Amino acid sequence: MNKAPEAKVITKDALNAKIKKGESFQLLNVLDPKDYDLGVIAGSMKIPLAELKKRSSELDKSKEIVTYCADTSCNASRKAAEMLAEDGFKVSAYVGGVKEWTDAKLPVEEASAPVPAEKTTV
Repeated sequence: MNKAPEAKVITKDALNAKIKKGESFQLLNVLDPKDYDLGVIAGSMKIPLAELKKRSSELDKSKEIVTYCADTSCNASRKAAEMLAEDGFKVSAYVGGVKEWTDAKLPVEEASAPVPAEKTTV
């Protein structure tokens, strides 16, 4: 029986350091659009977990992906990371989510408009 790959986890500080250093990776918000009002980390691509399988071709397999959702009680970021890892992506889950990020007063953006795929690389 094959066990699904376990998602690597990244902390708020490690994610913020990656952004500040200008590392090339894709930041992926897997929240349902109705939850975008919680906040969206600046530079995120938005693909709800429910759509991830059919939309994974929008992601660049050559770049690391960091998934996130609402907060530590939300397991969508881990599920997304495991799903993507199964498909051969290099991926980590930021489990603190947008709540921890906004509580720390880190950069967020207006969540009203979808972000085009070509503008989602951080």
